Amino acid sequence: MADVYLVYAQENHDTARHLYQLLSLRWDVWWDDQIVGRYNSEIKKNIAETKCIIALFSSFADKPTVTEELKMGETFTQNIIPLTLDNSAPPYPFGAYSSIDFRTWQGEHDHPGFQQLQRRIGSVVAPKGTPSRPEQIADKKVPLPSIFMSVSSHETQFSPVDALTALKIHKTPAILVSAYDLIKSKNRKKMISQIKSYRKQGGFVLIDSGHYEAFRLNDKDWKDSNLKQALFETPHDWAFCFDRIKPNSNPDRVVREIINAVERNSKFTTAPVLPIVHVKPNDEGIKNLPQIVRRVSEYLLPPVIAIPERELGAGLANRVKTVKAIRAELNKLSYYQPIHLLGTGHPWSIAILAAAGADTFDGLEWCRFSVDPDKERLHHFQHFDFFKGKSSLSSTFLDIVNADTQIEYAARVAFHNLEYYQLLGDLMRKMFLTGSEEAFVLGVTGMKSNEIRTIFPGIFS
Repeated sequence: MADVYLVYAQENHDTARHLYQLLSLRWDVWWDDQIVGRYNSEIKKNIAETKCIIALFSSFADKPTVTEELKMGETFTQNIIPLTLDNSAPPYPFGAYSSIDFRTWQGEHDHPGFQQLQRRIGSVVAPKGTPSRPEQIADKKVPLPSIFMSVSSHETQFSPVDALTALKIHKTPAILVSAYDLIKSKNRKKMISQIKSYRKQGGFVLIDSGHYEAFRLNDKDWKDSNLKQALFETPHDWAFCFDRIKPNSNPDRVVREIINAVERNSKFTTAPVLPIVHVKPNDEGIKNLPQIVRRVSEYLLPPVIAIPERELGAGLANRVKTVKAIRAELNKLSYYQPIHLLGTGHPWSIAILAAAGADTFDGLEWCRFSVDPDKERLHHFQHFDFFKGKSSLSSTFLDIVNADTQIEYAARVAFHNLEYYQLLGDLMRKMFLTGSEEAFVLGVTGMKSNEIRTIFPGIFS
């Protein structure tokens, strides 16, 4: 007995095949490519036994091969979910069913339509196993796990415009820029110009709400309207919502406030607006966090949900425990929900929290410290001379940088750090893809397996 039965016209065979491949990861799916024996009897038998019918509606869907199967299906179940592939009208008389917009779907795991489809199927029949982390999201522009290099005016070694210049030259794949600096910086026009150039060469831009800088600088005038202006003036791919740093104690109120913020800010941009979840920094708040994150995911189906690392608990062991609890709750969903941790830039934290279930990270460590690539540790910015020229970071890019005597000290540190983080992300993805999370964590931390497992119980389960 199949959980899902696919109805489609042969002209939509490629779309049906792709759906079959993806949905089969979570459900038992039947389509007519599996027919062995008499065509009519196999069709009738499998339609009668299925729990849910997925119908591909396109300009070809009015053919008898589609409509006859749907008529037969209606005699056995009302669990019919049409997917709209183009602008044509639904085949008669099946226009009354609530359909899902698949017109822009190109096979992405994180497409809103595909996530909605998984949720609807899951409401009829529970998926098997747990959802697996996709290799990429955001139209394959963001591989998982990923590290965003952050830009901020607060306590860094570079002004925001200089940081953006370095990131553009290095061709760093993804960056996070504060809306606060895009509005308040005296070089804001140069920042926007650099961001335009950076995106033109393929870079991915995530704009933060600006609350971090406003809070640190005690700027009480930072408002929604400032974020709106930053999003209007600055090209970007994603944006975080204008988050409420001091959340309500009531979980229901927290969920509603987050949803309202995302829906309100989505009017400012055509790009996806991502929710940020804050909870009270106490035992009760952390206890409620997994359920809050899940409820936000179910309602908004966002590409990513962000949580500040500092609100996951005191100490890395508690934070790992909280991330694992969040991931366990999200694994009850019929789709994979990525988690972003705000302010996580230490290599050890990235490795361990990624193993625990987090997916994307951002941090300012690259423009605050100097990285020892051999020991994967951060040191004072002025200690770069101890680590420059490390063999583990040899690359054509750094060879060119080191050969140019005109490049200033700070720039050399920046490019050294950026190259380290890019290689760290590449290796992390490669090892996670092959199920080697533990080996990666041990390599980054330099610790033994029994030590890691003692400090972080269940991290690799």
